[in-house]
Amino acid sequence: MTDKNLNLATEIRVALGLLAAFAAAGAIAVSVVASLRTDQDAILKQEQLARHALEEQIEAVPRDQRSVTVWDEAVVHSRERDQRWMAENLGKWMYDYFGHEHAYVLDEQGHLIYAMLDGKTISPPSFGDESPEATEIASSLRRRLITRRSAGDQAEPIKSVVETRVIDLNGAPAILSMQPIIPSTNRLTVPAGEEYLYASVNMVDSALAEEIGHHVLLQGMRFDSAAPKGYRQASVPVTGSTGEILGYLIWEADRPGLHLLKQVLPAGLIALFAVGGIALFLGRKLRRASLALHASERRARHLASHDVLTRLPNRSFFEKKLDRVIDKVQAGEGEAALLFLDLDRFKNVNDTLGHRAGDELVRETAVRLSTAIGNAGVVARIGGDEFGMVILRRSGAREAAIELSERLLQALKVPFVISGEPVHVGVSIGVAVAPEAGSERQDLLRKADIALYDAKKRGRGCYQIFSEAMGDILKQRRQVEADLRNALANGEELQLFYQPLYSDASEITGAEALLRWKHPVHGSMSPVFLISVAEESGMIMQLGDWVLREACRMAVKADLPLMSVNVSPVQLRDEHFAERCLAIIRQENVAPERIQLEVTETVLIENPDLTVRIFETLREAGIRIAIDDFGTGYSSMSYLRNYPVDRLKIDRSFVQALSESKQGRAIVGAMLDIARALELDVVAEGVETVDQCKVLRSLGCREMQGYLFSRPLEPLQFLHSLKRRVPLTA
Repeated sequence: MTDKNLNLATEIRVALGLLAAFAAAGAIAVSVVASLRTDQDAILKQEQLARHALEEQIEAVPRDQRSVTVWDEAVVHSRERDQRWMAENLGKWMYDYFGHEHAYVLDEQGHLIYAMLDGKTISPPSFGDESPEATEIASSLRRRLITRRSAGDQAEPIKSVVETRVIDLNGAPAILSMQPIIPSTNRLTVPAGEEYLYASVNMVDSALAEEIGHHVLLQGMRFDSAAPKGYRQASVPVTGSTGEILGYLIWEADRPGLHLLKQVLPAGLIALFAVGGIALFLGRKLRRASLALHASERRARHLASHDVLTRLPNRSFFEKKLDRVIDKVQAGEGEAALLFLDLDRFKNVNDTLGHRAGDELVRETAVRLSTAIGNAGVVARIGGDEFGMVILRRSGAREAAIELSERLLQALKVPFVISGEPVHVGVSIGVAVAPEAGSERQDLLRKADIALYDAKKRGRGCYQIFSEAMGDILKQRRQVEADLRNALANGEELQLFYQPLYSDASEITGAEALLRWKHPVHGSMSPVFLISVAEESGMIMQLGDWVLREACRMAVKADLPLMSVNVSPVQLRDEHFAERCLAIIRQENVAPERIQLEVTETVLIENPDLTVRIFETLREAGIRIAIDDFGTGYSSMSYLRNYPVDRLKIDRSFVQALSESKQGRAIVGAMLDIARALELDVVAEGVETVDQCKVLRSLGCREMQGYLFSRPLEPLQFLHSLKRRVPLTA
């Protein structure tokens, strides 16, 4: 090859090298620009997701409030200034269920009548650091309510009268929302402009930021008062209602373009002569990154409207779907049925097998419900073990709801297999049909809930369709609640009867105090119904105190060695229950050793840690603890051995079985053997015949109670009976 040709070859090689270098440099430049634009688009979408999620959190506060502000009970109890009720329903409920840190109730004069800070009731009530803003918002809201009164028919709807602002609370942003407490039905009326006001505060802090980040899939989201520094982090400002920036939601920015560039740049430098291949590879990678970004966005939207555990639609999505169905009903395009479902015995599964088993049960239930409804409607998880369904039909929605309910009952009768154990649960269903039961969302939700409550009262494992009679029953129940409140106040209608306890030597060893209520209209009220009304209305603690006090006074008059008093499971949920009992016993000057408290077996598994602490405190003071109706609940050697109890009361059903079969005698004998092994006293309840008495004595039972010896007696009759002895062989 000549020098000329050699130089030409060199020039060509150099030219080709330069061309390849320029091509590679161009490809790299294009890659850098494309990655930067991809990162910008990704961060922009992340900011949109975060900003939208923050706005939803702000909008959620007044929506959460409406669950308690549009409620007849809230109107009644706030105007009665019922601190216990407001603490349970307007304070602790909003703190536990929705995470509202502060809650306040103001009367029509603007005076603060209830306050909750961080889940604890403040007495006397006072505002936290948000006092100036809360006072200003209350004044603004009150002006709107007064203006609404003067506007007459042109007034804005009462449900839209709400003030929600983002304020600066000690250098941190907080969502402050206030709205009037109004009736949910036309059974109550509140003069316009005289409504009580309910306010709640939810802090915008790192906990809320973490929750937002979890829902929109943004890693490491936190709250900070200062803007982030460096390109690795992205943020959106948290702006107050007056326009000032109060802080920032900050997260680790997802930069797919930069990640991609780090992957392809070495390959681009190595493959200088493969520009086309690099470009193709880069294009394919960029396309995949774009597809991944869109998939992430779709996933975030899905998570925002679906339950994580069951992957069913959540309550928010369900209510939106229900609104669309109701719109069609109102337009005359068909009929709809709303179903509320609540699992029976779900708490037992959680308590016995653990919360993981409970979660698995909820997931399996969701599968069965989805299979049962198919494409006929929408099923959603409302919360906990509660589900909702809505179906739309051109006609015959009531019949379709009945058919679906029966199918659901059958589907959930089949036992589940959880952690290798067969688990039997059922379901209670409440149904409200539109337009028959109404054509407003809140009205339908409330009536479906009433029907569900009625199904549970009827023994669970069934369905009930709402009827106006259910509403009347609830109204009657509310009247009974008011009557019971008056009875507790005047102390004239309530009375204790006393049924003696007898030893096998015909000696009265004590008595059991039994509550009776002579209602001025309905006559003698069922004790079971009376207790259930007291428990649901929040009067059980007051009623329990009255019963214990009266029983102590009778123990003093009768000079009895033992007075037994029944205790409701709801009373044992109060961590101060032991102190209340001991205070009453000291006031009535009774030795604690003469008092026995009777509880059912169910309280031993509902809240075992608190129950053990209460029992230990009572027994250290000398009070005795008895298990009532033993054998009918969760009879277990483990709780008899581990729980601090003194006595077992064998249920009357086992006593009645003594004369029916050898098995009945064997069962009672086994119970007595267990009690002797654990050094526990035993009382046989419901002894009605001489044969039963003889068998019990032969089995070693030394204490009995029942109609064979005495019926429950009025106080004077009981005092007279103490002078007599009833032979056990009579």
